[in-house]
Amino acid sequence: MVIESNFKCIKLKLPNNKVVDILSSVLSEMYQWIQDSDEKLESGGYIVGYKHEKTGHISLEMVSHPYMLDIRNRVRFNMKDPKHMIFLKKAERNKSYYMGVWHTHPQDIPSPSSIDWEDWKDSLKKEKSGCEYIFFIIVGIKEWRIWVGDLQKGIISEIFECEKNEEGLYKVRSK
Repeated sequence: MVIESNFKCIKLKLPNNKVVDILSSVLSEMYQWIQDSDEKLESGGYIVGYKHEKTGHISLEMVSHPYMLDIRNRVRFNMKDPKHMIFLKKAERNKSYYMGVWHTHPQDIPSPSSIDWEDWKDSLKKEKSGCEYIFFIIVGIKEWRIWVGDLQKGIISEIFECEKNEEGLYKVRSK
């Protein structure tokens, strides 16, 4: 998906035909860390959100960002700062739960590295989220991509934006 600076909520279709809303607060925070010059280091953090009880849809509402004790270079980011855990605990008090991780790549259109794939597979074995998926977002220079790991099936797949009508509004599916 093309990176835009207007930060509107984006809707993506999940493998179970439900929808995930990525709120503008998530998009605007990630946008600030794009590696669009050689001096900018890889960045990342946790994603928090919640599953709607009635609809089963998911909202991703906030992300943590790099902190002082994180390990960063041009092509690597390791969350080491305890502030990430404080971020998760504070979010949980507000009924927002761990949903995954995000990071940047210094590529126009990001592609997961072998390290990313191994980390993601490991997360599916060790982590729990506030829903049946773990979200993995990579932010490139011109586009960003998102994958979900199905906690039950152990399958990781890329997901895409829902269809829009001529006015740019998301189509409402009939039942």
